[in-house]
Amino acid sequence: MSTLQAQVVPEPLSATPLQLQEERLHIERVRTQLLAEAELANAACYQKFAVFDCQRNIRLKNRRVLDELRRQELRLNDLERRAKANNALDKIKDKSLTGPQGLDSNPLVPPADR
Repeated sequence: MSTLQAQVVPEPLSATPLQLQEERLHIERVRTQLLAEAELANAACYQKFAVFDCQRNIRLKNRRVLDELRRQELRLNDLERRAKANNALDKIKDKSLTGPQGLDSNPLVPPADR
């Protein structure tokens, strides 16, 4: 297992916006480091007899880590979407509990018919 695979972030069940941002930055740092290491490893492949096999193995190993990072990003996106939806629902509940300000209690009936 490479050092990058050990750095993969565990899935959060809920997170604050600051935590989400920190997780995104961490994922991006891991991705950048992985790509830099892959570039160096690809260059080292040219010193070997089986260049294409070496490069293919690097791509396969990196693909696993990149797929895991992408899965984590999708999970963060889902958490962020759910938090926004919950905030929107809370605003709607608060608005409905306080009632319409300065309006009649039955907004479905036009004012002339009341």
